[in-house]
Amino acid sequence: MKRFALLISPRSKSAYFNDYIEVAKAELAWSLPDHEVEYVKIAEMDFLFLTASEEYLSMLARLSCVYGIFEQAGEKDGDQLLPLPIATDFDLHEDFIFGAKFKGKTNETLTQMLINVGLASIKYDDIAKVKLLDPMCGRATTLLWAMRYGMSSKGIEQDAKALPEIRQNVKKWCKVHKQKHQFRDGFVGGKAGKQSKGKFLDFTANDATMRVITGDSVETSSILKGDKFDLLVTDIPYGVQHFTTSKTRNPLAVLEECAQGWSDVMKKGGAIVIAFNSNIPKRRDLIAAFSDCELQVTDFSAQHRMSESIVRDVVILRKI
Repeated sequence: MKRFALLISPRSKSAYFNDYIEVAKAELAWSLPDHEVEYVKIAEMDFLFLTASEEYLSMLARLSCVYGIFEQAGEKDGDQLLPLPIATDFDLHEDFIFGAKFKGKTNETLTQMLINVGLASIKYDDIAKVKLLDPMCGRATTLLWAMRYGMSSKGIEQDAKALPEIRQNVKKWCKVHKQKHQFRDGFVGGKAGKQSKGKFLDFTANDATMRVITGDSVETSSILKGDKFDLLVTDIPYGVQHFTTSKTRNPLAVLEECAQGWSDVMKKGGAIVIAFNSNIPKRRDLIAAFSDCELQVTDFSAQHRMSESIVRDVVILRKI
């Protein structure tokens, strides 16, 4: 066991604003429970100190809040912080995640945190065999993150414009970084639906694949036709900046329609991770929408204020 200091990333400040320290603590505590964590500010740098085994270093390096890891030397060495050369071993260049900017994009650091706490909520031996779904995937930030982790993933997006925009963005970074890859497109079931419903785009690189399907998240179960997932990770419309499919700013009605379908595609022991604006809907109402879906609520929370009207939080539900 050694004493480590985790330097909190500046990206955490831009993702979680004034609550970045508490969110960093929450992510760390969920990913590595039963470890006492101490916050220390040194000059203008924020650190989380903990005593842990070296076997956890790779996992700690992948936390969204971590910018670097230091080992604290003993008293005889003056309590120096020695930087450790810990590699995250992510696949794909970070430009695939952080390079694209577009309206409504989920914060990339938040997305990474959602995946981390999701992984900490399930049991798995080989991350390459973990399957992730984002049923409201937008321009595929979550799916690309999953590929960086080495997972295969699928997403559903109602906007038919998403597929060509995703292809253009990914193709750009493949060219810039000389990334070997393959695209494939077609229609689920082999037939085109109205407004390109069922059209898909596959992107494969480094033995991981993502598929984005044009469709309505309410129809998740029928679109995926018996496919089962270990993780469902999504950032739902915030009810302020975005309209939902029913042209209302309150996403609760959509969640109530989606809940059973989302649960049906989960493997037993899998986890659903949802980021939402806790003003609309309230946390209790979101949880209630899944009350009859064979899901167990966890006590994880990472509440943080984004603006006057948006206080984002995270709910984790386990499939039982």
